[in-house]
Amino acid sequence: MSEWIPVPENFIEIDHEKCTGCGNCMIICGAEVFEMREEKAVVVHMERCLECGNCEIVCMPDAIHFRIPKGGTGIVYKCG
Repeated sequence: MSEWIPVPENFIEIDHEKCTGCGNCMIICGAEVFEMREEKAVVVHMERCLECGNCEIVCMPDAIHFRIPKGGTGIVYKCG
């Protein structure tokens, strides 16, 4: 079981000047964090983010900047 604790700042940022609308972020994201609006990627469900950072890796124009949220926020995995 896991829990999502609200993060006070955006930890996924998209530079819409660089975004080409390729959709790679949507393809790689199993949590459906992104949508396309006006041919650009936008973050619509930050609370679903699994914090893998794959969106930043597959973004060829380097438009996505991802950083791990501050400890104790974001996705908290519980084991056992």
